[in-house]
Amino acid sequence: DADAPADAQGARSGDLAEQASEAYAAQDWSTARRRIDAAIALAPDQAHLYRLKAFIAAATDDNAAVLAAAAQALQRDPDDADSLQLQGTAKAKAGDAAGALADYAAAVKAGGHGSTLFRNYLYVLNQQHDNARMLEVFAAYEQAYRADPDGTGQHADIPFHAAQAYHHLGQPRRALELLDQAIAQSPQVAGYYGNRALAQHALGRSSQALADDGRAMQLDPTEPLYPYNRGVTRLDMGDAAGALQDFKAALALGKDDADTWLNIGVVQERLGRTREALAAYDRALAREPGNAKALTNRLSLLGKAGKGDAAAVAAQAGSLPVENQAQLLFNQGQAQTRAGQWQAAADLFAQALRLDPGLDTAWLNLGVAQARLGQHQRALDTFNDYIQRAPLKTLGLLNRANVLHELGDDPAAEQDLLRAAQLEPGNLDIQQRLARHYSRSGQADKARQLYAQLVKLPGNLSPDAFINYSAMLLQQGDTREAAVVAGNGVARFPDDYGLRVNLANALGDSGQHAQAVDAYHAAMRLQPKRLDAHFNLGNLYLQALKQPRKAVQEYRTALRLQGDPELDAAAQREQRMSIHLNLASALADSGDVQAARTALQAAIDEAPEDYRPWFNRAGMALSAGDAAAATPDFQGAWTRLDALQRARTPGAQPDPDQLEHAGYLLFHLGRTGEAALRMQQLLQAQPDNTNAQRNYGFMLLDLGRPQDARQLFEQAFTREPDEVDGWLGLLACAMLDSDPARLARLKRQFEQRFDGRYRLNDALPTQLMRNEGYWYSDRFLSLWRQLLAAA
Repeated sequence: DADAPADAQGARSGDLAEQASEAYAAQDWSTARRRIDAAIALAPDQAHLYRLKAFIAAATDDNAAVLAAAAQALQRDPDDADSLQLQGTAKAKAGDAAGALADYAAAVKAGGHGSTLFRNYLYVLNQQHDNARMLEVFAAYEQAYRADPDGTGQHADIPFHAAQAYHHLGQPRRALELLDQAIAQSPQVAGYYGNRALAQHALGRSSQALADDGRAMQLDPTEPLYPYNRGVTRLDMGDAAGALQDFKAALALGKDDADTWLNIGVVQERLGRTREALAAYDRALAREPGNAKALTNRLSLLGKAGKGDAAAVAAQAGSLPVENQAQLLFNQGQAQTRAGQWQAAADLFAQALRLDPGLDTAWLNLGVAQARLGQHQRALDTFNDYIQRAPLKTLGLLNRANVLHELGDDPAAEQDLLRAAQLEPGNLDIQQRLARHYSRSGQADKARQLYAQLVKLPGNLSPDAFINYSAMLLQQGDTREAAVVAGNGVARFPDDYGLRVNLANALGDSGQHAQAVDAYHAAMRLQPKRLDAHFNLGNLYLQALKQPRKAVQEYRTALRLQGDPELDAAAQREQRMSIHLNLASALADSGDVQAARTALQAAIDEAPEDYRPWFNRAGMALSAGDAAAATPDFQGAWTRLDALQRARTPGAQPDPDQLEHAGYLLFHLGRTGEAALRMQQLLQAQPDNTNAQRNYGFMLLDLGRPQDARQLFEQAFTREPDEVDGWLGLLACAMLDSDPARLARLKRQFEQRFDGRYRLNDALPTQLMRNEGYWYSDRFLSLWRQLLAAA
């Protein structure tokens, strides 16, 4: 500009500013400062000159000069995003976090969208632990990057800080995805690996956490947090000796604090070294006298070890601050949880909350315990309280969704799952929980579509997605596709026991029996102390392969092993009862009836309140033609089943299996009217149950209602025309109807269908009872003989 002012040498402000920029780029700071000052002297009203001066001052860490220059720039242009950013960073360095955050927010509002701005903004928010706002700023960065990738740029610290926010909010899967991005952008930063190890640990991926901590230690061998965190992971894995080495390494690097000594105490306690553990807890308390965990662990150990007077220990616990007493009760509740003692755990969590209602994790754990106890309404109230306290933590929503499903409110459960998915959009585990919800709430098409998408995705998908997807396909009868899905899961997670068992189940159900046997054996090699694979292989031998002796071996092995630790005590008892009952069936099929009776007696001894072994033993006596021996066992079974039904919660729907068994028992005991009422209730709940239709038909014949019986037999016949039991009912009704033409037609069809396997004579019902396990009342047997004689 010819009219622009110039200095004595004729240099104009624009030329001087350009020279200052060149010197800045060459890191010639003194020249840059002289040139920009000269440019400002010539054009003191130009905001961009002060902005450049602030950049030069920032490059030399002259914080005061940055603040002065940025203030001058903003006087002339209040919406200058770069000057706002520079001023914000200078304020942050001066310790003015609030001022820095206000400037960063203004810079973004003014259109600033460079990665350095977002990186610095997130850094200060992270220091302030403002997790919710961090997620808002990260979302703004992602939007800016999508709109202008080149102008915005990337900085590995941006996903790193966002990951920390997600981690603090209890969303480790999303944190892990963002840390993967940070490491991909900058693979030599120890902190990224250290934080990814924390996310891996939170997700239960212990081996990956160990690897990440190991890499962090290689990149920064002076940081004590990495061996400390690795020690925590090893402790959770049960490697107490390895954990002790890591905690000592952290001590040597300077982490001589209460947390380190607390964990050393836990390790020494695990190793059975009571004296060393107490000394470590004492050191933790010397460094932090009010440390709740150290106090509670020390008191617990004194109690277990019998050190000192129990009353004195209890008095010491009672003298702790209230929050420490609550923590002690919470710790005791967790111990009961691990032992499967859910009522004791719930009582302890409730006591902890009475002392410290702000102990959020106690609300969550109390809700889980109540749900395990079947107290679903109480669990719902508890999860509601937890979600009010921690609305951004998805664990509360996921657990509440399970309870809502149990209470029959699937629409509300779905809303909780969708909200959780919205909070953690990259969390594939939540997506697979949503797919499972669709499956169990009757939305099979939605479930199948979502599962099919999930199992093809890379990333942090859990084995549960493959397990639940293949289980759903098995329920739908798509056995071969179930085997393919389970096989893909095993290929991705070869060390997952549940997937191996699931694959074997699918192979067996799809008729690939040899491969199923191999798959069960592969699962057994993975976890030789678990019973599931042995139990399921026994079922395959008994039901599909008709090899009862091999089934007996598997069932007997299963009874010596451990159940799924995820199952509560009631579910584990139910599983053991199923093994006892199937063992008895296998023994009977192999011809050893006495051993079968012994197996049923063992089931009775283990669970004397369960009606099923009595029921099965009575059926075994009937099959042997010993009706007199069957009657007391039928009576024993009825006494127990009746008590079970009377104990049902008022208003709860009756269990269909129990209704069916009650009908059978009452029929066998000669209480046919009551039995028919139970069958009527069952058919209202399960109108397509053909076994119930036939049995109800025989009851109605005994009650003198042949027309109603005929309708039931015909309904069952349309679905199962090869069931000989139904043919007897149809033939009896035809004979009672005095319809010779229909009776003759049915006889011809019977002879054609069974081709000599069965013959219509007086002995047919008795033959079926003796050889094939059917049962008919004395009244029906008499009616059959009379009808045949008349025909």
